[in-house]
Amino acid sequence: MNSSAITPHVLRFIGLVAVQSLLLNQMSGSIGAYFNVLLYPLFILFLPLQMAAPYLILLGFAVGITVDMFVPSWGIHASAGAFSGFARGLALLPFAPKGGFSSKDPIFSPALMGWQTFLQGTSLFIAMHLLWYFSFSYFSHMFMLEIVKKTAAAWALTMIFVALYTAMFNPKK
Repeated sequence: MNSSAITPHVLRFIGLVAVQSLLLNQMSGSIGAYFNVLLYPLFILFLPLQMAAPYLILLGFAVGITVDMFVPSWGIHASAGAFSGFARGLALLPFAPKGGFSSKDPIFSPALMGWQTFLQGTSLFIAMHLLWYFSFSYFSHMFMLEIVKKTAAAWALTMIFVALYTAMFNPKK
C-alpha cells in the first residue's frame, strides 16, 4: 500500500477522532444521557474491504483508545472499536455480492453499493457497535432495559450523522 492510498484513512482517523472527542462527546455531556452519537466507528467501516481481520481489530482498538484518551471512559471505546473491527465482516456479509467483495472494491460506500444497501449495512454495523459499547458501559444484565433504550436512541441519532457525514465527504477510497 503506497502513501497515497493510506492518506485518506489517516485523515479520516484524525478527523473522526477530533469530531468525536471535541464536539460529540461534549454535546452528549451537556444535552443529556440519551444524546449519544458515536461517529468514530466509520473509520473502521471505511477501511478497505479486503483488509484482514487482525488489522481491523488493531485499528479499531487504536481509534477507540484514542477516543478514550479524551474522555474518562477507561477503555470502553477501545473495547467497542476492537469488537467492531472483528464484527465488520459479519455485519457486511449479508450485503456482499454473490462472489464476495473483490480486490477491486475499495471500501463499503454509497459509491460502491448504492445508498440503500450502504445504509442497511451501516445500520447493522453501528447497531452492533453501540450494543457492545453500552453493554460494556453498564457491564450488568440488571440494566438491560437501559442498555436497549440507550442503544436505540444512539442508533437513531448516529445514523442521521452517518448519512450527513457520508453525503458531505463522499468517501470512495
